[in-house]
Amino acid sequence: MQPLLIKVNVPQKSSFSINRYSYNDQFPGLWHFHEEYELTLIVKSKGSRMVGDHIERFKAGDLVFIGKNLPHTWRNDTQESTGIAEALVIHFLEDFLGSHFLMLPEMYKIKNLMERSRRGLKIKEPAAKKIVPLMKEIEVTQGAERVILLLNILHILSESDEYIEELCSEGFTNSINYTDADRLKRVYQYIMNNFQEDVSLSKAASVANMSPTAFSRYFKVRTRKSYTQFVIELKIGYACKLLINEKMSVAEACYKSGFQNLSNFNQQFKTITSLTPKKYQGLHAVQ
Repeated sequence: MQPLLIKVNVPQKSSFSINRYSYNDQFPGLWHFHEEYELTLIVKSKGSRMVGDHIERFKAGDLVFIGKNLPHTWRNDTQESTGIAEALVIHFLEDFLGSHFLMLPEMYKIKNLMERSRRGLKIKEPAAKKIVPLMKEIEVTQGAERVILLLNILHILSESDEYIEELCSEGFTNSINYTDADRLKRVYQYIMNNFQEDVSLSKAASVANMSPTAFSRYFKVRTRKSYTQFVIELKIGYACKLLINEKMSVAEACYKSGFQNLSNFNQQFKTITSLTPKKYQGLHAVQ
């Protein structure tokens, strides 16, 4: 799906921004990208996080670092009330401390971190445990101390290779086409709002005002996945939530997530998660 370019507002007399976004019930779920690097902490809420061609469940405490121009979104589960959806987000440009800052020899690890962030980085414990308090401190700090705190965060990240997971695939290519951004936005919203029902390729192609054959090629070029595979992964992600949080039976999760055949559901679930639905549910039940 083609992401939308958005402009991030940085306050005057500031080199970067930090904002606490709070929504009643759900995040907007906008598939977008921007020039700024982004560090996002989910304070409250749960659902599916999409970064490039990677889809994964998120919950409170989820912390990711996203490189510039990398499409991403957080999407709450369809038709589920999650209460307050809240995130603490830092945005900064690559040259927020000057065009030559990253060229300094002392900054080579941070420069490598920035390069790795083009795939999106999930921050695990104990690195996340160190970073979250610093983000909250930046929120209430003024002046040069804010910059020092942000540099400290980047330093911690650059020294935490074993606690960082790259998200989207190496082969992911972000080919922005501004002329058809609105069309892909409609397709994306259609899939996300209707994946529990019949979201056949022909229906999605109709939303895009394209023939099924042309749409199939179009979708795969931009997502590096077939339309069918993308929808299956979205359904399985939702089924994981139903099995863990709602404690549904395997059959209930199967049909509630949009599958029509239990055998196919079990097969697809194991292919994506490497576990059967029952084993997956049992594993998380004891954690």
